[in-house]
Amino acid sequence: MNRRNSRKRVRVPQHSNQRTDSYWYAWSELGFRPAEWLRVGVAGQRTRTYSNERDIQRGPFAQITWGPVTIGGYWFNPGSSTRVFVGMIGATF
Repeated sequence: MNRRNSRKRVRVPQHSNQRTDSYWYAWSELGFRPAEWLRVGVAGQRTRTYSNERDIQRGPFAQITWGPVTIGGYWFNPGSSTRVFVGMIGATF
């Protein structure tokens, strides 16, 4: 099993009187490699904007690695009217 978890929080500077741009964002993945070049699993992302309820999206993902290049896709909210596809390309140096 391979688990990746990262979090990012962004806020408006304290001297600002506008708090409407503050939000919290978190992305989590739980995946495994059935083959050296393939990684599959589930991912979730959560966003909460100031004075709004949080929004949680989850769904499957797949990544293919070829040499130093990784290409992947994430399908959030499959089967719903608010489904989202996120594509990614990464490279190691």
